Amino acid sequence: MGTHILATEAGPRLAVISCALRNTGAGWQLIDDAAHAPSGVTGVIQHPDHLEITHSVGAVRVSSLQVTPDEYYAKAGLRCGASVGLALSRIYLYKGAAGTAAVDPATLVASGGNLWVTGLLEL
Repeated sequence: MGTHILATEAGPRLAVISCALRNTGAGWQLIDDAAHAPSGVTGVIQHPDHLEITHSVGAVRVSSLQVTPDEYYAKAGLRCGASVGLALSRIYLYKGAAGTAAVDPATLVASGGNLWVTGLLEL
């Protein structure tokens, strides 16, 4: 799937970047199947302390981006924080007390656990 574009009454166009991410044991991947389709997100790269998603949609300004753990990861106490850029964003994952270091994403494996990403970037 490509990128969904929203036209606004104020004039700017917004690219919808969204995806579901899952790690079943072979590393974090975009879910792209009969029931899931990313918009504007073209890849995910796993680093020792964060995930990086690529979204080269031609953005000139960031509006918003949220990363939400699904019910499986929420029950496990997973929290997410994002550093958002025009062509890529970094997702940091945390468990435990505030102030703890980011979790290595490779250690979070679940056959049905997802992270949901939704954002708007101005074009």
